[in-house]
Amino acid sequence: MGCLNRLSRVIALCVIMSVGACADAEPEAPHQDVGDALPGGLQGDDDDSAPSVSADVSAASLDVKRDQSTDAQHVEVGPEGDPWLALREAIDDANIDDLTVLFGTAEGVAFSHTKGNSSAEKVYPLASASKLLMALLSLKLVEAGIWRLDDQPQDYLSFWSTDPIDPRSQITLEQLLSFTSGLSGGTGLSPLEPGIPCVEEADTTLAACAQEIAEDWMTYTPGGTFYYGPAHMQVAAAMAVAVSGKRLNALFREHLVDPLGLTSVFFAHPSLDNPRAGGAGTASATDYATILTALAKGELLSPESLTRLTEDHTAEPVVMATRSGVIGLGQDWHYALGCWRECQASTYDESCEGEGVISSPGAFGFYPFFNTVSGVWGLIATQRGEGSGGASVTVPLGQAWALLAHEILTTAITHP
Repeated sequence: MGCLNRLSRVIALCVIMSVGACADAEPEAPHQDVGDALPGGLQGDDDDSAPSVSADVSAASLDVKRDQSTDAQHVEVGPEGDPWLALREAIDDANIDDLTVLFGTAEGVAFSHTKGNSSAEKVYPLASASKLLMALLSLKLVEAGIWRLDDQPQDYLSFWSTDPIDPRSQITLEQLLSFTSGLSGGTGLSPLEPGIPCVEEADTTLAACAQEIAEDWMTYTPGGTFYYGPAHMQVAAAMAVAVSGKRLNALFREHLVDPLGLTSVFFAHPSLDNPRAGGAGTASATDYATILTALAKGELLSPESLTRLTEDHTAEPVVMATRSGVIGLGQDWHYALGCWRECQASTYDESCEGEGVISSPGAFGFYPFFNTVSGVWGLIATQRGEGSGGASVTVPLGQAWALLAHEILTTAITHP
């Protein structure tokens, strides 16, 4: 076993060295909601007396204080001294100046390492790492009996079509969360990908934006095509507000933020009345780690809800109109609810089913992931500028670092 452990560490380090070359090359950024996340000012939510928080837009981050300790657990593995030394050195050698890396299990944070101008308490724009949080909230609302995954927009939005021959009347909440609703529309950052104007408008509402989306962005047959864009979750958020009578940020506070004691998770850009549901969240590494720990521990979702969260929603015959940008790194991923099902093979096949890794990488590089098989989770908290690679840099680094962390953590779990 010792020889095997040393061999796996050598393999992991070799992978990390090769990933460093990828980082230097700064490959094309993945297809993400890049425009999701720069908050012009994080506001409190009057609906539930959330604290007022301001943001430095140039840094797009905050430093917040927590009462809870963020010290990493001490993991004793063998007589080799610090079992995390190789991982710390790999992180320090990576071509990213400012980042925080955490790994953990259901027991909490087991490894924490920071370099440059970062910290576990620094609040980062999540971009598409917000999507997992929106899916978690949606499933919490299911568990609370507020709605069901087979509910439809017309159940809550009076303007939505009820005509049975209109494909819009066939959309379900589950399809919205899996991006298979038939809606399209991108971020507007590329001339080849028209953006949806209302998702960036502060002086409108989620309901009004959802109506605009219904009128202008229905493209495919519901359930038949996967399209990665902001429309789906914006409509889901409008449904949540309509059924609850509360702002989206207030729902996050009630069902996720307050129960877990979080301090940095907000959805308030471009405004509290029209937050970008799939990309405008903010969080510190510590708060996101708390969420992943609760997920791993089985305290955040029921087993049934976890299964619904992670199951494949884009298997054949679903057509992938857009794909994860990491396919440029030779990987083919499928989609679940608000998160990717990672596959490190070039073509998604049966071997990918056993990997069990879900993730929700953001365009600026924030990368949370959870191995549903081993129970090990990890995240990279950083903010890379536009054109600097974002998730296409942090994803392969995170995957390589996870090889080292997984060995240490699963050994500790098996042989405490």
